[in-house]
Amino acid sequence: MINYIITKNWNDLEKFEIKADLMKDRVLSSTDPLPESFPGKCYYFSSEGCDNNDGLSPEKSLKSLEMVEQLPLEPGDAVLFRRGDLFRGSVNCNKNGITFSAWGSGDKPVICGSKRNYADPSLWVKSSVPGIWECTVPLKNVGVVSFDHDPRIIGKYDALLGFSVPHEPGMEQIPLHLKNDLEFFSDLDTDKFYLKSEQNPGERFKRIEIGENVHLFCFRQGLREDLTVDNLHITMTGAHGISFLTHNRGEVRNCIIDYVGGSVLWRKGGSIISSAMNIRFGNAVEVYGGCNGFKVWNNWIYQIYDTGITHQCHWDKENCYTQENVEYFDNLVEYCFWFFEYYNTDNKYSITRNIHVHDNFCRFGGCGWGCTPERWMKSSMYSFMKKADETENYLTEKNIFQFTRGIIYKHIPPITPEGALIFKNNVYIQYARERFALWDEKEIPFTREDTAAFADNVLKEEEGTYIEVPYTK
Repeated sequence: MINYIITKNWNDLEKFEIKADLMKDRVLSSTDPLPESFPGKCYYFSSEGCDNNDGLSPEKSLKSLEMVEQLPLEPGDAVLFRRGDLFRGSVNCNKNGITFSAWGSGDKPVICGSKRNYADPSLWVKSSVPGIWECTVPLKNVGVVSFDHDPRIIGKYDALLGFSVPHEPGMEQIPLHLKNDLEFFSDLDTDKFYLKSEQNPGERFKRIEIGENVHLFCFRQGLREDLTVDNLHITMTGAHGISFLTHNRGEVRNCIIDYVGGSVLWRKGGSIISSAMNIRFGNAVEVYGGCNGFKVWNNWIYQIYDTGITHQCHWDKENCYTQENVEYFDNLVEYCFWFFEYYNTDNKYSITRNIHVHDNFCRFGGCGWGCTPERWMKSSMYSFMKKADETENYLTEKNIFQFTRGIIYKHIPPITPEGALIFKNNVYIQYARERFALWDEKEIPFTREDTAAFADNVLKEEEGTYIEVPYTK
């Protein structure tokens, strides 16, 4: 017997809106670690700094993100960005035991993938096709473009974005297939960027931000000590916000991550010939490969092209991967394509164990900027792909999944061993007769009878709550 509630009173959902606001406030009000809490050195960055400084005090702060790679970082050191400042570029780190956080007062420091404001008329020239403009600056695999949106703004769900259109068969070099306003094409072979606009984009807009195929924080393979990202606002990139590559230990906390993804991951046959073969990507936080001791908590993640939080690995027949001691909790995740995604399969050997996903709030699935009409039906809030060779103690509890145009839960069988996936006390809120789950290519609608059968026989959910809501208020 499950707790299935049918409500026609939208006021019954007010408590969930209040909870979301409280989660936002908790992220926004999170405090920075004290400099003396770090056993090593602190390196300070500010928009008024100078790259000739040593960075060892606020008065001698550095300026450019490129300087991070040049620092003589040691385990226990911290790299601190001044609150209220905007930093353009990305951070690559191959050092162990480093914390990236904030200092000063005000809003969280912004790490922005857009290299500059492209709203400059001199940066745009007319192509040979009327109404299509070419950027004079080379741009590599653009994923996301925003117009008149300040990347420092927090909580804006409806920024005006461009729409990526792939090349079509038989088209000439100039993309004649750009038909609608603010459609864009990023040529992967020439790094040319084209935008559909009736007038020069640099004159039309006061701000144009362009995110290329760059991970804003990229932690490289082989690291073995904690790497921490804390109290930052990460935004506007075509790839991942934070990428851990086969990293044993890591932590992401107190961060805001938005408008991430959209770059092309791969092209069939080496060229884009149709949207079906143009595979795009971009996750807020990703571990690819193995991990042991990985936490993602108290973050506000929204408007992500692909996945909010994921640990994944597949198709490596030469190596074995273990993903263990992973914890995702107290995150507010909104307007994504996937919200949580897990797979560790088709490798030489795969082990997944001791995973704890709890107290997260996921809402408005399939409604993000990357959920085009061709794509949103495939959106899933909680997605599993096949089983690892060994899976044990994967616990999902006390989460809220509220409203999706796609599917709340998706699992591609065969299922993991009996009892390996454990579900307890989760809350599922969905529109009447919309989809609850996809199981072995069978859709489970959100009705009392179907949901009860799936919860009892497949999820084996303990004390779950299911709230059915009408479409209109």
